[in-house]
Amino acid sequence: MNSRNRTYSNGTITVVWQPAECIHAGECFTTLRKVFDPSKRPWVQLDGASTEEIIGAIEMCPSRALTFYWNDPQHPIPGKEHSPKLFDTTQLARLFPQSESESPAAVTDGAETLSTTSVSDTAAAQAAKTRIVYRPGCPLVIEGEFTLMDENGAPIHPQMKMVSLCRCGHSDNQPFCDGAHFKAGFRR
Repeated sequence: MNSRNRTYSNGTITVVWQPAECIHAGECFTTLRKVFDPSKRPWVQLDGASTEEIIGAIEMCPSRALTFYWNDPQHPIPGKEHSPKLFDTTQLARLFPQSESESPAAVTDGAETLSTTSVSDTAAAQAAKTRIVYRPGCPLVIEGEFTLMDENGAPIHPQMKMVSLCRCGHSDNQPFCDGAHFKAGFRR
C-alpha cells in the first residue's frame, strides 16, 4: 500500500488518486484545471466542475493514477456506467486499509477495457502512429501506439497511449517521470 494514495468525493463519485501510478502526462490539469490543479493543496477540488466533466478529464488520463467509483452504484450517470476508468472497489482494502468497524464501499460492475498494441506490429506501421516529443528540461513524451518493454522484454503497462519518461534520472518511479526534475533543477 502506498500511504500517498488519496480519495476525493463530490457525493456522486469518489475519485481515487494513486500517485505511484502517475506518469505526469498532464492530461488531467490541461483538460480541467479548475478541478486538477497541482499548484494547490489539495490538488483535486471536485467542486470546480460537474461530475460529467470530471469523469471526462479522468478518462483522458493515460495511466491508472486517476480512477473513480460511484458512491451509489445503483445510480450512475447515463452513458458513463461502464467507463474504462471505473475503479474496482474490491481493491479499496489494498489501497486504503480500514478498521473492521468500517465497511468497504459497494462493488461496481465496471470492467476495465484495455487497448494493447501487439508486439508483432511492424515497425513502419507503429512509427506512423507514434509521436515522440522532446523538450529541454522536460520528460520525453511518447504518444500513440507503442509498446514499452522492461529489461526482460515484458510489456510495461501495455494499455498506455501516452507516457512521460524520466530524462533527469531523479524519478522514484523509473522509467516514468514523477516531476523530480523540477526540484533537481534539470534544464537539459
